[in-house]
Amino acid sequence: MPKFSYKSQRKIRKFHRYIAVFVGIQLLFWTVSGMYFSWNNMDDVHGDTFRIFPNNFVGNPNFALMDSLFDEVEKTIKIDSIKSIGIVKNDVLPMARFSFFHAGKLHHQLIDLEKKSLRPPLSEAESVKLAQESFRGKVGIKNVKLLSENDVHQTHEYRGGVLPVFAIDFDHASGLTAYVAPELGEVTSFRNNNWRRFDFLWMMHTMDYQTRDVITNWVLRIFSVLGLLTVFSGFLLYFATSKKIIKK
Repeated sequence: MPKFSYKSQRKIRKFHRYIAVFVGIQLLFWTVSGMYFSWNNMDDVHGDTFRIFPNNFVGNPNFALMDSLFDEVEKTIKIDSIKSIGIVKNDVLPMARFSFFHAGKLHHQLIDLEKKSLRPPLSEAESVKLAQESFRGKVGIKNVKLLSENDVHQTHEYRGGVLPVFAIDFDHASGLTAYVAPELGEVTSFRNNNWRRFDFLWMMHTMDYQTRDVITNWVLRIFSVLGLLTVFSGFLLYFATSKKIIKK
């Protein structure tokens, strides 16, 4: 075991003290956020405890109808490629949907399965009705707003979703907001205060203050290394100042 002079001990102690203060705040955020994640119900975070999910099936889909309506779409717009053709997850308004690329951009076309015809995106009234029917219970609506690309930034709670979208605020203690994409004909997500707290702590945990999803950012890497240095300097300080080890 190497011998540490009093001067060396002071240097180690000083290094450990200052780096611990610098890294300690982030270590606290890592610990608090980790506890919050592990003690939380993810179904509640995602709003699933408030939500009624639609069936994922439909009886006897009319593929011949879809084929003829697809030909009708091609008459009005040039389709570069098809992404998907399927039934919309919506028990309130029976619909199907074509998703295709045109001029490098993804488009969606709804089909009314009752009228057997193409239909426009959901109206505001239809979107509100769909949101209410997707909620467990009966509550009022506080506010409805149609969000576009100008309204949804990188840190917005609906980031990465299909736009435009109706943000429908429920009059509920959880601060619940349902997001309905009119072109998809579906409720895309529920957001509540629990999710917002989770999202903030996840940002502090990953140290990605923009998209909040990139865990390979340099800020996190640097603080991870500094965290290791804090631990190792603490071990070194223990061995340098332990009377029993020094005697041995």
